[in-house]
Amino acid sequence: MNGITDRSCLHHLVYLLEFLAAWKKRPAYLTPMAYQWCSAISEAARRRDPNDLPAGPPYRLHRILHHQWRLQPQDLADGWLQEGEEGFSEVGPGRDPVGLDPTSHDSHRRPQRLTPPMYAHLLFITLEIGFRRVTPSRDQSALHLDHTSHHEWVFETTFSSGDDDVIADAVCVWTISDDSTFPGSCASYLAKRVGSNTPFSPRLQLASIHTVERIWRNELRVSELDTVRWLNRLNIGVDDVVHGESWAQVLVEVIRSPTGLERLSSHHWHLLDKLVASKHFLGFTLRDMEVMRSLEKAEDWEKLGVWMVAVWSGMPESELMEGIEEVTLKLLSRRLSAFPRFEDLCRALTCSVPECQAHKDKLEQICDQVRAGQWPSESPPL
Repeated sequence: MNGITDRSCLHHLVYLLEFLAAWKKRPAYLTPMAYQWCSAISEAARRRDPNDLPAGPPYRLHRILHHQWRLQPQDLADGWLQEGEEGFSEVGPGRDPVGLDPTSHDSHRRPQRLTPPMYAHLLFITLEIGFRRVTPSRDQSALHLDHTSHHEWVFETTFSSGDDDVIADAVCVWTISDDSTFPGSCASYLAKRVGSNTPFSPRLQLASIHTVERIWRNELRVSELDTVRWLNRLNIGVDDVVHGESWAQVLVEVIRSPTGLERLSSHHWHLLDKLVASKHFLGFTLRDMEVMRSLEKAEDWEKLGVWMVAVWSGMPESELMEGIEEVTLKLLSRRLSAFPRFEDLCRALTCSVPECQAHKDKLEQICDQVRAGQWPSESPPL
C-alpha cells in the first residue's frame, strides 16, 4: 500500500503482482486485499502530476497493455525471471524498497513518473488477482468491500478498457460484495460495452448473469434504459438460468417499467413464457393491469399471451378478476394457440387457502368455456 502511494518501488511491485496473477491456487483472502490495493491505485492516480496526463484524443487502454510492463512468456525466457529474482532479493535485512524506514538508503529513491496507462495496468492486474478466479454463486458468502468515492475511477477505467476479461473482473465486484451501495450503476458502466457490436465473451456473459440476479432491483431504479439494453445484449437462454424464480421476477419487473415494456427483446418475452410455464409464480401489482391494457390496446397478442399467464400466476385481487377474465377470453378468441399455457397453469396451481381455490376455479371455468367454444363475441378464434 505504501509502495503504491509513494511510487518509489513500483518496479518491485510489478514483479509481485505478476507472480500473484500467475498463482493458480491463490487463496480467497487475496480478493478483499486486492480490492484495497485497487483503492490505493485509484487514489494515487487521482493525485498524479498534471504533466502525466495524456495529450490529444482519448486512447484505447487495452491497446497499450501489451506494451507496458506486462510480462509475456518469452520475456521470462529472455531473462526477466532472473531480473525479477534479483528484484525480490532486494527485500530483506537492511533493504527498504517500500520506504518504511526513514533511515534506509533506499527510502530516498525518487518516485517514478507514472502515466495513466501504467496506473491502468496496475489496476487491471490487481483486479485479475482478486477477481479472475472468482466463480459467483448464490451460496457464496458475501465479502465486505469498502467502497469509497474514488473507486469511481476504478470502474470508469475498467469499463473503458475494451477487454472483456478486465470488465468481467469489475462486474464480479458487484456480485460478491455485501454492500448494495456502489459507486455508480453497473448497467450504466456496461452500456459502454453494450455499444459495441461484438458479443460478450463467455466469462463476461456468465458474470453479468450472476450480477443481474444479485443487483437488478437497484439497477432498474438507477437506469431503466441501461438495464434493458444490458439484458437485451445478454440474450439469456433457459439453460443459462439456474434460479428460474429469480429470473422470472427480474423479467416481470423490467416489463412493468415503461422502458422495459417498450424495449425488452422478444427473446426475453419467450424466456419469461418458459419460466412461468415452469411453475414460477409471481406476485401481483396494479401496474400489471396497466401492462395488460397496453398490450390489449396494441393488439400485441403474442406478448399478451405471455403476460396474462404471469398475471394469473400473481394471484390478483378478486375485484380485478372480471377485467382479467374478459381480456383472457378476448386473447384466446384471437390466439387459440395460447390456450395450452392456461391449461398448464391450471394444472400447476395447488391451493391450500380459499382465496387461491376460488382463483383456480375461475381459471378452470375459462378453460371449460374455451373447450366448449363459448366466445365473448361472434368472431371465431384465429
